[in-house]
Amino acid sequence: MIQLLRAAAALTVAAVHLAFAFADHLGAGLRIGSASRGELPGQIAVMVFFVISGFVMVVSSRGLFARPWARRVFWTRRVVRIMPPYWIATGLLALLFLTLYPRPIDGWRFAQSLLLIPYWPPDGSIRPLPFLWVGWTLFYEMMFYALFGLFVAWRREAAVAGTLAVLGALALAGLRVPPENAVIYAATRPITLVFGAGMVLALWRESGARAPGWLRWAALAGLAAALWLVPAPDDAATMSFDYLAWAALPALLIAFAALSGPLALPGAGLINRAGDASYAVYLLHVPLAWFWLWFWGRLPFFDAGPWDYWLSATAATCGLGWVFFRWIERPMTLALNRRFAAPHNGEAIRRKTP
Repeated sequence: MIQLLRAAAALTVAAVHLAFAFADHLGAGLRIGSASRGELPGQIAVMVFFVISGFVMVVSSRGLFARPWARRVFWTRRVVRIMPPYWIATGLLALLFLTLYPRPIDGWRFAQSLLLIPYWPPDGSIRPLPFLWVGWTLFYEMMFYALFGLFVAWRREAAVAGTLAVLGALALAGLRVPPENAVIYAATRPITLVFGAGMVLALWRESGARAPGWLRWAALAGLAAALWLVPAPDDAATMSFDYLAWAALPALLIAFAALSGPLALPGAGLINRAGDASYAVYLLHVPLAWFWLWFWGRLPFFDAGPWDYWLSATAATCGLGWVFFRWIERPMTLALNRRFAAPHNGEAIRRKTP
């Protein structure tokens, strides 16, 4: 189910962005409403990613908890997993803006983006955005990993409790933090609590608990009610507690229904491949969308329209995501992990000694 959630979340984000940020501005547009109508599905999908991250970190760190070398290995693996594909996608977007769409690139802001250091965007929004704008979520991912890694050398329950305490303290501090310093403001947004919810769900499942079927169906009913009744926040960019009710609550209900017990799904192989490619789809759909605009308008003997663009760009994004994962992301990640993220040799030898 985690792979299905990953794939669905990445495809939702890509499809929404391709529709409202690109296809809707071609010709007469898609004519399916304003961009605000597509904002909620995309924000819910991002929150699903955050829940999954919290859940997976607890489950995948079984062999790290209470190990003396755990911090080094955990932090290295997270950097290797997240940053190189992000750098590649950012570089591709920069290349497009230097060639097909010539425009100046602020070198200092670009460097900040590569390091995921938040800064205020020029449009006056109070949501810090990097050069590859979908990368704003990666600041929160890496921030969560940094905090979780501080406690991963503790036993599992203590590590989760320690991470939750820091996330809660940051969220409370955010109630008083004005939007002045971009880094401090971003770090104290309460959306980081969504990672904590994923950790708690994983800890509950790791204890052997599971939800009965009726409760999982009730979560889906609650999802429908939340989508209908919870109003949009006055400014979603603030990512405050009203944002949590609007976007994070539906994501938590989806995650609970999907992950609180076993669920057999057909086409497991295809789902796993889609889940594997989800990070590449998430990162690459923006540079591909820009390239597709250039390419689509130059097709001979074809009157390219917005719907044609959206459908073909979405399909191309999925295909490119799989190719990138299969031939670049996975081999690169495996090679870097072998080089940098193996436990200390002495510790490895001790574990093999009877």
